[in-house]
Amino acid sequence: MSFPALPALASEWLDEFYFLGTGTSSQVPSVHCILDGSQAKNTCATCADALRPGSVNRRRCTSAVAVGAPPGRPEERSTILIDCGKSFYESIVDVFPKHGLRRVDAVLLTHAHADAILGLDDLRGWTMGGCIQDYVDVYLTAECMATVKSTFPYLVDASFITGGGDVGALRWHLIDAQKPFEAGPHRVPILPLPVEHGFVGPERRPFECLGFRIDSMSYVSDCHAIPALTMAKMAGSEVVVMDALKMTRHASHFSIPQAIQCILELASKLPAPPLALFVDLTHGVEHHTTEAKVQEVVHALRCFRSTLPPALEEHWWTPVWNADENEAQNAFVLHPTSGGTDDPCAEVPAMHLAIDGLRLVFTKA
Repeated sequence: MSFPALPALASEWLDEFYFLGTGTSSQVPSVHCILDGSQAKNTCATCADALRPGSVNRRRCTSAVAVGAPPGRPEERSTILIDCGKSFYESIVDVFPKHGLRRVDAVLLTHAHADAILGLDDLRGWTMGGCIQDYVDVYLTAECMATVKSTFPYLVDASFITGGGDVGALRWHLIDAQKPFEAGPHRVPILPLPVEHGFVGPERRPFECLGFRIDSMSYVSDCHAIPALTMAKMAGSEVVVMDALKMTRHASHFSIPQAIQCILELASKLPAPPLALFVDLTHGVEHHTTEAKVQEVVHALRCFRSTLPPALEEHWWTPVWNADENEAQNAFVLHPTSGGTDDPCAEVPAMHLAIDGLRLVFTKA
């Protein structure tokens, strides 16, 4: 499948961005769909299509790679991995050789769920005997580190190594969710984006997860709420990658309507992001039909925007499209107005469902 034409993207540091995976932790196709005991008669359309080689409905765990260098200093090119989950190995085999990628200069972990950390052991492929590099730098919060240490004690403390001892050489760096840091040997500036991703403990406190802003791109793969301070940090991004699990509300993820509304809210704070891409999609989201519906929403909103004065009211889009109504009906519901033109406008960015293997290319700002 050829991906729709995207707006031109600019960045001081970013050159390329790759989507290693765009699915939820269970991945797509869903096991219970394809093993339903009725010779696949009840398999959903998404999972049936995902079984075809090359299907865009095949989704591995959400993860990405950012590649870039400072202007005029190509020798400082860095490759930064965001999350290293259950499908990491398969994603690397598909993407890295195809695009000439080799090193992993830094790993940024968003949180300590299985879809973000269970591939850490596979980083041994880069460091055993210094085959590609001597070590991999990993950046994570103290809370995330506690889970990583209990899950992979031998990756953190060499005294737990058994067998032949062929494990990854990882250097662990604790980060503060509220403070910028520098990643990798070339000290790439990274801005954490703290968000809420479900609840934890008997007191049901919000579980903190991180997104990351890397130069002109904001990446938030897992959230059910984004604090105002984090939204302010995302303002002015060229690209926003956003969690969009399914059509209805979920306890720990944005729905697709919530993701669209979040992008519209960001776009009301100029400069607006030219592009939004949705990830962490379940098997309930069939790519072709859902992508077409998202484009209908974009079309209706742009037409409506063209009929309004330059100064807009807050949530100006609600006469045409309402996130709560879409969630309640588990469907895209539009109330288009007559007239207007579907002209590109800052207040309604391009929005698309991302697909595994998608590559974004940036020009130097």
